[in-house]
Amino acid sequence: MNYFQRRRLKKQIKHILHDARHARHMREDVASSERIEAVHEAERALKEAWKRRDDAGIEREAETLIERTEAIYPPKNHPRIREYLEILVVAVTVAMAFRTFFVQPFKIPTGSMEPTLHGIKVESQVGQGTMDRFPLSLVRIVLFGDRYTEVRAARSGVVNQLIREDPYLYSPNGVVPPFRLDMARHFELGDYVSKGDVVASGRVRSGDHIFVNKVRYNFVRPKRGDVFVFSTDDVDHPQVLADTFYIKRLVGMPGEAISIEPPFLLVNGVRILEPDVFRRQVYDRDKGYHGYVSAPHDSRMNQDVPPPVLTDSRSVLQLGEDQYLPLGDNTRHSLDGRYFGGINQKNIVGPAVTVYWPLSSRWGRIR
Repeated sequence: MNYFQRRRLKKQIKHILHDARHARHMREDVASSERIEAVHEAERALKEAWKRRDDAGIEREAETLIERTEAIYPPKNHPRIREYLEILVVAVTVAMAFRTFFVQPFKIPTGSMEPTLHGIKVESQVGQGTMDRFPLSLVRIVLFGDRYTEVRAARSGVVNQLIREDPYLYSPNGVVPPFRLDMARHFELGDYVSKGDVVASGRVRSGDHIFVNKVRYNFVRPKRGDVFVFSTDDVDHPQVLADTFYIKRLVGMPGEAISIEPPFLLVNGVRILEPDVFRRQVYDRDKGYHGYVSAPHDSRMNQDVPPPVLTDSRSVLQLGEDQYLPLGDNTRHSLDGRYFGGINQKNIVGPAVTVYWPLSSRWGRIR
């Protein structure tokens, strides 16, 4: 037996001995002590045969050890698949535990935090570009989270009417299925379209996906300017989704009196420009910020919705001793604390720390 053959045999013997030890440890409280001892004895015999370099003895003792090991720990079907599944289960369990106690991912569905964070957006686009064709389209989806999409006529007919239900349009006769208002329209009212014709097209951009630190606020107090996630469990407002999570910027601290003097946020009657995110909010118009505005309200539109708490520059919101005020950076289109007031500290999940997907100018640390 040459060097390479002996090296390969050594690996096989090591594997057999490892399986035997594993079987003894796993089955010692189930199998009889005689069978456990028989496996142990076969292990010693195989080691002795290896030391003597007795090739015939090694083969004989290896077969004996395998038989005795299988007697206490019968081999299972598809062991390799089972091993991979066990590894997967452990990995998922660890990931779930990490998510539960330390870091949790969230995705941004709306534009209430623009331009700091972007939600799902649909843009007008007519026809596919080079990067929209398979397989290059996969690159755009995986890296940049956007894709070209088309809406096709559900059946043939004349489009003589469109119904608008924000953010969708559709025809009542079922010819045109719902499509987003921002998509490019490929027909005019009165046009006849055939089933399968493209009636609208556009580019769908995924909202930012973020990580939230669930541990930090156990050690430090939330601070003004943090982008943070909170639960809506205790928010009493008919337009707020129950049992969900919102992401906003923390602008008001416990015990403070908050008001808005567009475009400024006032705390106890003083304009807030620190930390620097508030100065950016007011003055960086070229980057898409527009400052703070009061929440509009028209009682004639919906009498079932209560008026906002910050409806004009004269309105003042007094926060309780355990309350924080969340506002969206895009207050022109944000359902936030101007409508429902402060939120309790117990409902705060944690600060948003980073955008991990998709790749964009916002990727990385959140400011």
